[in-house]
Amino acid sequence: MSVLLVAIGTTRAKAACGGADYLLARGVDVGLITVEAEPWRREGLDPRVRLYALAAGEQRHPAARLGRAVRRVSAAAYTKVFGKFYRLLRPYVLWRVVRADVLRQVDWAAVEQLVICDSHAIPIGWHLARRHPGLSVGFELDRGPYLDREPVCAPVPPPVPVPASGSDIDA
Repeated sequence: MSVLLVAIGTTRAKAACGGADYLLARGVDVGLITVEAEPWRREGLDPRVRLYALAAGEQRHPAARLGRAVRRVSAAAYTKVFGKFYRLLRPYVLWRVVRADVLRQVDWAAVEQLVICDSHAIPIGWHLARRHPGLSVGFELDRGPYLDREPVCAPVPPPVPVPASGSDIDA
């Protein structure tokens, strides 16, 4: 059994990380569909969460390649015209990447919940809900099915930054 989180950005990273920690402590597998993995690691996402990063697939998409070509020719044209166009097209591009790459990697028979963590993830969540009509979909984690489970392990605390050598010494 597992829960799949969908978050394009890190605007609600604290809530998503908290939900992931809650589930992992109860022995539930957690996956996260996002654009880039590194910002989530900086936000303190547990390393046991399986990440499905979309950035490489998005960069391979013809619309993104066209955007890079337009930017090389004229940065002003990219900003004024193509950037605005791509902002509207991006949810479709990201869904195409999810459909091509992520759908095959996820064991959909084991997924119990789909949690849409930010507003930019709504199009992907909608498509996934249409593909899997029996799947529980929401904007918040439904903790009800996991209340009777005892935590199997303590959550892993985020790493503590160590000050540079000599910076904490008073002279």
